[in-house]
Amino acid sequence: MNLEEVVQERKVLLKSVTNLTETKCKSCEIHSSKAGNKSCEGCPILSEFRKLGDKLTVNLNKMRILRGQPVPRKQIKKVKIVGEKMTNKLTTETYHRLKAQGLTDSAIRKQLGIESNKFYKFKKENGLIGAYGNAATKKEEDTPALREKEVSAPKVDNDRVSILEKELNDIKAHLKDAMSFIESLKTENASLNEQLWGNRLQSLYAKQAELENFIARKHGISIHDYLDEQQLSILVELAESANEWQGFKYWKLNKNVDREKLLEETVDVLHLILARGIALGWKVTAAKAMRNQSITGQYKALIQSVAIDKDAESKFTYEETFNLYVGLVEMLGFTWTEVEAAYLKKHQENIDRQNNDY
Repeated sequence: MNLEEVVQERKVLLKSVTNLTETKCKSCEIHSSKAGNKSCEGCPILSEFRKLGDKLTVNLNKMRILRGQPVPRKQIKKVKIVGEKMTNKLTTETYHRLKAQGLTDSAIRKQLGIESNKFYKFKKENGLIGAYGNAATKKEEDTPALREKEVSAPKVDNDRVSILEKELNDIKAHLKDAMSFIESLKTENASLNEQLWGNRLQSLYAKQAELENFIARKHGISIHDYLDEQQLSILVELAESANEWQGFKYWKLNKNVDREKLLEETVDVLHLILARGIALGWKVTAAKAMRNQSITGQYKALIQSVAIDKDAESKFTYEETFNLYVGLVEMLGFTWTEVEAAYLKKHQENIDRQNNDY
């Protein structure tokens, strides 16, 4: 059922109420002369009024639902009959019952102690204006579409809008400048970082090259003659580093890690990675840590990178090995400053060993 059908149903019910108002109950006429305008017991007219009142209430709830309005909760307490001071809130059901008893709007309003403006508002909100006796002088409530047409558009302060638009454009311009500045800082930071790494690594490669050339001259070999041995040596030093870390030893409860020994074994790996780069003619100018989810996974990834077949080895795979090593250093909790200091100490020890025919 649509809204139009509900409205038509309401008109029919109100017409029935009007017709019923004109109907007289003979028993009531006799009874009223004796009991002071009270209805007779079991009055059929009053009973019919109550039925129509219930139907009007149902019809009104349908109309509210179709218009998207809340349906009021049904009153729990029963409304007292006329003749007593009524304190209950006025409802459509109460209104119809009181009208069925022959009371005028003025009498109902006075009986309930309701102000005239509030009473009129109640009748307007519930579609009761002109419901009894007199023809309705007001049209049915406007539909949402009609009310929407009647709403006037708000006035626009064009000057204020222009000011806000200018302020917004200024904010966008400042934001753009700020983002450009941030990007320039990132670029500058990356450049400084690369320069710092380049200076550090250049110094390490120079020291390692000095040692490698000394070993080659002393033993009468070329640095290219021991690439396989060098590759195996890196794997052995990685294993020794992992053994000092002990994290993979799931069978061991007491893992008392000697941090200095772990750093020394980890730096031995760096010596050989630098030597590998010198032998193959590859150098890393700026390192960037590559990290796995676990230290165990980091060791495995580094071992796989070192153990690559010589035919597949390239400058790219060498840089990956170096970056994995930097990631391992960080995951073990060492700083690069600690690594450099430990490297210089071990480098001098290696030179002393060669001088003493180690």
